[in-house]
Amino acid sequence: ISLEPSLVAGKRTYTIVFSSNAPVTPASFDGTDPGAPTNLDMNQELWTYQVPPVSDVDLTTGADVPFQDLSTGAFTRITNTAASQPPVAGTTTSSPRVADDNRDATISDDGQVLAFVSTRDLCASGACGSSTNRNADGNPEIFLFNRGTGIFTQVTSTADTFNSSGRLINPVFNENPSLAGSGSSYVLAFISDANLTGNNDDGGGLNNAEVYVATYNGAAVSGLKQVTKTKDNVTTGATSNVFSVGRRLSRDGKWLAFESLAGDPKANGTNTLFYAPFVYDIVADAFVQIGLRALAAPGDIVHFPTFTDYNTSLSPGSVMFTSALNFKSDGTFPAATTADPDSNGLNPSRAAQVFLTPMPVQSTGPFTRITNIPGGLTGGIRAFPSKSRQRMAFSLAGTELGGGNPDGSIEAYYHFSPDVTTESTASISMFTGASLVAVLTPSPSGSPSGSPSPSPSPSPSPTGSPTGSPTPYVPLGLAAGELAIVQSTASLAQSIAMVPNNSASESERSPSLPTELNGVSMSIGGAACGLYKVTPTAISFVVPIGLPANTGTNSYAVVINVRDDAAVRPTNTVIRGLVVIVAAQPDVFTTTNGPGGRAAVCNITNGITFPCQAEPFNLMSPDQNSVLMPTKLEIMVTGLRSQLAGSVKVTIGTTDITPYNVMFNPRMPGFDQVDITLPANVNTGPNLTLVITVGTATSRQTATAPLIRIDP
Repeated sequence: ISLEPSLVAGKRTYTIVFSSNAPVTPASFDGTDPGAPTNLDMNQELWTYQVPPVSDVDLTTGADVPFQDLSTGAFTRITNTAASQPPVAGTTTSSPRVADDNRDATISDDGQVLAFVSTRDLCASGACGSSTNRNADGNPEIFLFNRGTGIFTQVTSTADTFNSSGRLINPVFNENPSLAGSGSSYVLAFISDANLTGNNDDGGGLNNAEVYVATYNGAAVSGLKQVTKTKDNVTTGATSNVFSVGRRLSRDGKWLAFESLAGDPKANGTNTLFYAPFVYDIVADAFVQIGLRALAAPGDIVHFPTFTDYNTSLSPGSVMFTSALNFKSDGTFPAATTADPDSNGLNPSRAAQVFLTPMPVQSTGPFTRITNIPGGLTGGIRAFPSKSRQRMAFSLAGTELGGGNPDGSIEAYYHFSPDVTTESTASISMFTGASLVAVLTPSPSGSPSGSPSPSPSPSPSPTGSPTGSPTPYVPLGLAAGELAIVQSTASLAQSIAMVPNNSASESERSPSLPTELNGVSMSIGGAACGLYKVTPTAISFVVPIGLPANTGTNSYAVVINVRDDAAVRPTNTVIRGLVVIVAAQPDVFTTTNGPGGRAAVCNITNGITFPCQAEPFNLMSPDQNSVLMPTKLEIMVTGLRSQLAGSVKVTIGTTDITPYNVMFNPRMPGFDQVDITLPANVNTGPNLTLVITVGTATSRQTATAPLIRIDP
């Protein structure tokens, strides 16, 4: 996607470039052959999609991006080529195949220039202007396309190498272009095993994959330069250099990032066994290794180095990379001794993590770990940072990061790392979100200790509840997916903000709730909490749905970021605390939003939930056919998202009832429902208490439980 198209009347028009084998347009293709498509051969063609104009939003203030109807944008087809081979239908033992003829596209910051790989002869019909380059042999070549002039430029013109008997000895490729710049000054980088500048002949007709750079003024390419000079590992056959698809150039076009087996990527010497990431200074023609290289098998993961923390001149202040190694901030490995244990490293679990180090890169760092991926089965992470380290996206498989990934699929993640200017010493207190039951506060050692404080303010007064004051029940913690409230001895927001109507839904939004409101964000165990409302005194949030329950005396770290942009110098205050996550902590919604009051219950015997058929409830009610049936009630609760009906007990008065259904509301994150059928022997009366229990966790003790009316 174009990173920074021009700003017009406060809006930007972003452009996405991609490949598709849709026969007419990717906008509506459902896989059905339309009969007479323009892409009957079904090969991959290049397309752009122009996003409808989007207003600039300052996310650092916590503003949310307004709803955008992306279906109203425009698709434009860039290439229209004959397939290098016909499509092959799939079978029970093989996948369908199409010709990947136009691929690996990237786009400039301003959205005006595309770079991509094509095996087709795009210049055959004069589409390349006066250029004489051709691609008659169908080799993968690097092309540029100027959207303003509509002219293609073929950058490389290469051919496979054969010996005297006609045997292929060096299949030539040109891959993974990367673009930087805008206006009339662009920098292009790519990897190729062709001998493009006469410096890549390793003997015997074999050439190594080397990194190249060139400049482009919108019409012509000049200054093609071979950046690396290496040899492949003759023993393993491993290629020396890895130039991954993606943004490997800094936005000012002065720096380039890649990976290499070579200790010195310019020496054409002996390779090491494991890859290490490098940064190359294009102007000074100098390399610096980023971080450490693995010392032993199984080595390390793909690093995907890229740049971030740009200033106003688009010069990067940092480089990000991925590693599964455990090194220290100073760029050394722990000595694995009592004085320097493995735990001194930044990544003792040796999971795939994203790291960051300042530019210009130095071997001593300092290195900072950005992610906190737990150990276990994980794949590599390809980080896509924004112009600053504060916001990035990545994908990951085989891991639960709190957002809900029970099957371990590859999922996309949004990562937020606000700058911290102030560490607050304030304490926090947690409450269930339906009726403000105070939750036990863990001690700093991780074991629950003491009664929570302060109590909800103002404290709701029970109305019509039974008398008596037994020992207060204090829940051990909150459940994943539960609606909750946090209060603090310090201010939690600069002003009040809340989620607009219809802006919360697990079925229609991802994430289901904003993770920032009015400059406030919150996480539990590193997983972002969805926010309903922030005020200076309280935050209404939903516990991340994928957090597993704590075991033993463990607890999760709570981090609240409060940004103040009205200060003379904008600040970001961090308030820290702890909370235990339990399997279930039921809490019933009430008319008081606290103890006592009336329970939020609906009669659903006739299948209609809205408008709510409220109390009084009779033992028998008409169904859809007006036939009297035992009354079915829906109780509005929170804290039961992952529970089965058989594990939940509803007590009305002194009557225990097992629900026939427990589920969460996909349109209201944090809101659950418990459905019961009233038995014939249920207690009746105007002020019966309603309590929900799961194991030892209860919604409330009888003395403060909400009330319900059941008539005979």
